[in-house]
Amino acid sequence: MDEKYSGCLKQTAIGCAVLIVLAVVFPIVLGVMMMSPFNRAVESRRVIEQRFGPQEAFVPPPSGAPTPDRLEAFIEVRRALSVTCADFGHMEEQVRELESFDDQDDVSRLAVVKQALSTSKSMMGMGPLIGNFYETRNQSLLDAEMGLGEFTYIYVLAYREQILDPPDELQLLGPRAINRRVHRALVSMLENQLQVLRDAGAADDEIAALETEISVLEEDTARIPWKEGLPPTITDALAPHREELDALHCPATAPLELMLNEKRGPGVETL
Repeated sequence: MDEKYSGCLKQTAIGCAVLIVLAVVFPIVLGVMMMSPFNRAVESRRVIEQRFGPQEAFVPPPSGAPTPDRLEAFIEVRRALSVTCADFGHMEEQVRELESFDDQDDVSRLAVVKQALSTSKSMMGMGPLIGNFYETRNQSLLDAEMGLGEFTYIYVLAYREQILDPPDELQLLGPRAINRRVHRALVSMLENQLQVLRDAGAADDEIAALETEISVLEEDTARIPWKEGLPPTITDALAPHREELDALHCPATAPLELMLNEKRGPGVETL
């Protein structure tokens, strides 16, 4: 065989081997990079549950109103999550810009292609971004000495209006902030509060109001606590923080805020 020809064959074989290795290794490396923040989030969530109990075990104050120090802790968590909110917001803005080309008659094909490539690149980072959100949320909860149940309870009270009236514009992850599992957890929290009121010999009207709220929640899985209006004690507790709470609400991450992650084989399931 000609020496030159043999060299070409060797180079071709090496090139093919490199491509095969890249085709096998690259997805594995990409998968590991994407799953790492999810795995860390699962571990930190387990630590949270060891310290504060599962989400549904939280016992609200007898009055239902979070104390000032717990609201401050909640706000600290919201501040930590504001950076991830900006990242999701940037991604949504790119998708909106791409969709806006549909309403333009004089847009160039090159501009569309460039925007599509930019948007696709951002979307490829969605997995790690979501994992980073959960990792940040869980670590912030640990730093604030707050369980996921307490975070969920305060979130639903603080953002009642935003949950009931989500924005109409594009939401990549959807507008829904509460699924059935979270709904069941919220019912459990109010049942815990009801038991505290009964044990303390609270006034009949207080007990009756909470019993009624639990009853309607059990009948309607799409309902959130105090849908018709928060009790005055809760409204008064939130009032001094209202402006900052509203500023720290993030519509883009609303479907992620109250969820938890669990290992399922090599992957992670969001519940």
